[in-house]
Amino acid sequence: MKVVAVGTWYYDGLIPHRVEIYSFPARFSASRFAEDGENTGEYDESQPVPDTLDGYLYACSPFFSGEHLSIEAVKAWAAAQPWAPVAWDEPETSNSN
Repeated sequence: MKVVAVGTWYYDGLIPHRVEIYSFPARFSASRFAEDGENTGEYDESQPVPDTLDGYLYACSPFFSGEHLSIEAVKAWAAAQPWAPVAWDEPETSNSN
């Protein structure tokens, strides 16, 4: 899993907590778990890999957002939660000289 976005949620409007969006290959979707795979980590290879925009799925931590097709979809999910909002950090840019 790779962290692709980071933000801050303030518990009770005061206490900051880190929120992360991470990406992972669609072949590791929970929809492909074998029976009891959630506990064992085994996948049912007969289950299809979900269709995605870029081969990855996206999810939010520490809140369980489920699997989404884009970073923007996870951010929209977070914004719709009763504990919202999350202040998302701006993506870092690299300067090449």
